[in-house]
Amino acid sequence: MTPSAEARPRVLSLVELDAEELERLEAVAEVEVRPWTETLVLADPVELAEELTAKQVMALFVEADFVMAETFEAAPGLRFVGIGRGDSGHVDIDAATRAGVVVTHSSGRNAEAVAELTIAMMLALLRGIPDAGAYVRERRWDDPVTAYTEMRGSELGRQVVGIVGLGRIGRQTARLASAFGARVLATDPALSDAQIRAAGCEPVKLADLLAASTMLAVHCPALKATRGLIDADALALMPRGARLVVTTGEGVVGEGDVAEALRDGHLAGAAFDVFETHPIRPDSPLLDAPNALLLPHIGGATDATVQRYSAMVVEDFLAFLEGRRPARIVNPEVLEQRA
Repeated sequence: MTPSAEARPRVLSLVELDAEELERLEAVAEVEVRPWTETLVLADPVELAEELTAKQVMALFVEADFVMAETFEAAPGLRFVGIGRGDSGHVDIDAATRAGVVVTHSSGRNAEAVAELTIAMMLALLRGIPDAGAYVRERRWDDPVTAYTEMRGSELGRQVVGIVGLGRIGRQTARLASAFGARVLATDPALSDAQIRAAGCEPVKLADLLAASTMLAVHCPALKATRGLIDADALALMPRGARLVVTTGEGVVGEGDVAEALRDGHLAGAAFDVFETHPIRPDSPLLDAPNALLLPHIGGATDATVQRYSAMVVEDFLAFLEGRRPARIVNPEVLEQRA
């Protein structure tokens, strides 16, 4: 039996939801969807609390919006926050726990999308696809021989692909690169050699990985320990003519160091989808660097990513409503407090 409107929980989603998952949610709840990607506004924490209280909202879904202590303290009816991304740093988890609010996230929701883009950027660098496309569009293609003399590229299957950070994205990148026939090396201090081998990679130390990699993919998160990990010294260890793909956390790869390595020819190419700021700083040295492919952070921007995080958030909320433990709960101690 469908609950009456008065008995149905109220959900406010500040993130886009997949149509099928929204229909599934609307079967049990009153739902308002107001994505930040449409409003182009992030909610003020105090104003958000006032809205949650006025509308008697039980569950809040977010992606980019901040949910801080002020919100949890001033919205006593809030019981569930679902995050449509893997990172939960923009939600005050300690404050949520003190307020008895369950928080879930959507870890891995964009792993396939980012890994596929990583491979696409590798291929673009190896085959010079952006420049070749411009060559045709700009009506400069007047010689049938040029493609074979000046645009000769390399194949991914002939590369040694080094992966720094073997989380979900790194493992998916390794699987795809292996399918092309590449030799894949990996380093990740959180994993044992056996775990790295199980992911289809050869475990090596970072310095050895850099020295052997003709194509480097950096996938580790932005942490205090990883900031500046790939700097001028690290790049100098790589073979001359190697290439670099960056979809890692902000600040892990030194943009100025990469720009210099491109200018002096030590790197044959570099592709970035993540920068120190978003959008990229107008004075970033990468903007004027040769052989740099720069994308506007499109790694997770696929319909499938929206479907995946929508399913994760909705599944976890339905589990919460039914008194079950949400599969992707961030603060399980909340459930212990209620026990």
